[in-house]
Amino acid sequence: MNKNLLFWIIIIFFLNNCSFLEKIDFFPEKKTLFLNFKLSAQDIIKTMLNNKNIIFSKKISLYVGIINNKSNIFLENKKLTNILKKEILKKINQIKIIDYKTINKTKKQLGSSINNNALDIPTSILLSRSNNITYYLNSCISGKKEPFFLKVQLILVKTGEILFYKTKKIYF
Repeated sequence: MNKNLLFWIIIIFFLNNCSFLEKIDFFPEKKTLFLNFKLSAQDIIKTMLNNKNIIFSKKISLYVGIINNKSNIFLENKKLTNILKKEILKKINQIKIIDYKTINKTKKQLGSSINNNALDIPTSILLSRSNNITYYLNSCISGKKEPFFLKVQLILVKTGEILFYKTKKIYF
């Protein structure tokens, strides 16, 4: 009788553990998102260069604002902005891109917070006018789920006119 009882206890214990192992996920899958940002940025810049209303020369200066994240995923905005700048400089080597140090000096002079990197369009245009910048490039990534969208606007600082606007899907 003891052997039978011990046998059934071991069987029940084994079955309990088997069903217990099914419920716990010891190795959860990590969801990795690969944002193919570079290809989307290249396509937008190529389209922007083909626009005949936009003139690029050595006297032209450009302020590329930090990309606004309007999505539900974590993004490293400064790295994505640097990728965008590099892609612009690859295609247009004549243009002068204004760095953040110059913009931060102007922010300090105007009494704006230096820590706030993602600025709205009117504030960015004001900072651009203070630095005699020709164009301001505003960009954001939006979307709540697949696919996400990269939106880019090129604004003429003098008038505030949007010269170029393009939205591109970001595949991952």
